[in-house]
Amino acid sequence: MVDDIISYLNNIAINNNIRVIWEHFDPYTPSGASYEDMCVVMNLDWHKQHELIFQYAHELSHIIRGDKSDLAFYNTSRNNKSGIEYQTNVIAVRLLVPFYCNDTDIKDISVYDFIRQYCIPEYLVDVATDEITKFFNERNANKHYI
Repeated sequence: MVDDIISYLNNIAINNNIRVIWEHFDPYTPSGASYEDMCVVMNLDWHKQHELIFQYAHELSHIIRGDKSDLAFYNTSRNNKSGIEYQTNVIAVRLLVPFYCNDTDIKDISVYDFIRQYCIPEYLVDVATDEITKFFNERNANKHYI
């Protein structure tokens, strides 16, 4: 399943002309993104391996939203709720929702399973709930009944 979500995110990178480099660094060196270079650098040795999927979506989101600062790095702190990192986390959740929800009935969806599965910070549970709701509303609006 990890390979599937990484492939899904790789396709998002390709579709947005974002180069992705997976490299070995010190386990506490955060991944980063450069809008100028249209490049994400991911740390294969991150000390919390289970965070890599959300971290990858987060770094892609920096470039997708056009963050010009190369000082941007993965940050999930709650106290940054109105800043660049929070807004980037919102986009990261938005990127992950279709993968999690696609081909699944809404009754089988759990926002808490979603945030747990992708190590999304719990302070984003309302964001995740909203994005999952939007996904199903749009999916239902696009259904054609014969």
